[in-house]
Amino acid sequence: MAAFAKTTRPTLARTLARPRLFRRLDRAGQRPVTWVWAPPGSGKTTMVASYLAARRHRVLWYQMDEGDADVATFFYYLGGAAPSRRRPLALLTTEYRAGLAVFARRFFRELYARLPASFALVFDNYQEVPLGSELHEVMREAIEEIPEGARLVFLSRAEPPPTLARALVNDKVSMLDWSELRFTPPEARTQSFFGPSYGSKLHRSFPVAASSATTRVFTVVT
Repeated sequence: MAAFAKTTRPTLARTLARPRLFRRLDRAGQRPVTWVWAPPGSGKTTMVASYLAARRHRVLWYQMDEGDADVATFFYYLGGAAPSRRRPLALLTTEYRAGLAVFARRFFRELYARLPASFALVFDNYQEVPLGSELHEVMREAIEEIPEGARLVFLSRAEPPPTLARALVNDKVSMLDWSELRFTPPEARTQSFFGPSYGSKLHRSFPVAASSATTRVFTVVT
């Protein structure tokens, strides 16, 4: 298992507990896919990372960027982050391009088989993937192959792309948006974390969870 910046899970030195949102994410876990979307700076990453740590989920975290529009790049980095066992996961080479959906299904079956039971696979900054990228088709296969008890979590600034319409229609996706993520007035009055001069105004601002964030180089939490 290789350690890349793209597959390094964020670690939070200090966060504000969000029991309301943690309960909401618990309920969202009844479906295999959770889609969290909100404006930049709203604390999506902080909230989800702190939730998964609190619930002690085994996590593989993947940071999306514009390079993932090339699906071969995506498979290279995601495969490199998986437990290797006796052989690495297959790379998307030229001979597989014509059958991308078949390759993706086999890739994710093998990846999921290597991860611990009840894992969470997080795709952060999904809005970085261009709308016309083949990666959206790949994600459709990732959703179809997800085993019972595991979950995919997407963090984005936008709603799911049209290619995931089938998963939405089949009730496989739980959606959390800015209206749910923002602080409620009682949460904003939590003065022990922010101090009295700040807490009373917090519910009108963006941050979902304030933190001092550092990173550590690992991917799957065991």
